[in-house]
Amino acid sequence: MVPIQPFKQFTFGRDDSSAVVAAMAEIAAAPGTGGWVNIGPALTDEQAAQVPPRSGLAAWFSGRGPAAAMGTWMPSSVGGRPRAAQVGVEHGQGPNALKRLREAGLELPHGWQKRQDHAKHGVVIELGGDVELSAIVEWIIDAVTILTSDTAVEDRFIATVYRSV
Repeated sequence: MVPIQPFKQFTFGRDDSSAVVAAMAEIAAAPGTGGWVNIGPALTDEQAAQVPPRSGLAAWFSGRGPAAAMGTWMPSSVGGRPRAAQVGVEHGQGPNALKRLREAGLELPHGWQKRQDHAKHGVVIELGGDVELSAIVEWIIDAVTILTSDTAVEDRFIATVYRSV
């Protein structure tokens, strides 16, 4: 097994995701090397202080995910067990997150398929067809914004890029 570690981390704006798209394109262009991108809100110190802390015990037994949502993109895989590209969103909004997203006006794009919508483990979506990376980032940003509880998400986000080492 090849260890995977954070490759780089950077902050970007809602209206300029070009650095994230470039990192995703780099990962997608090297199938079989492994990697993914996490995207979450770049909370100010004041906003972070509003996020309720969770003890390890509460996280273990709670039926909900974290208060500050985080989205993850994984490219399609080839080799052993081929898999379509996926998007996941870990959140603390409880069950039926996709229904909440729909009610807020964020639908799954055509060809995307729900694989999981779990209160604690989050949403997992399989991406169908040829999807523009910028559209994926935009969807993740919107989902993370909607599913972050108790904190107003502004226009700054953090991307953490993971690659095999």
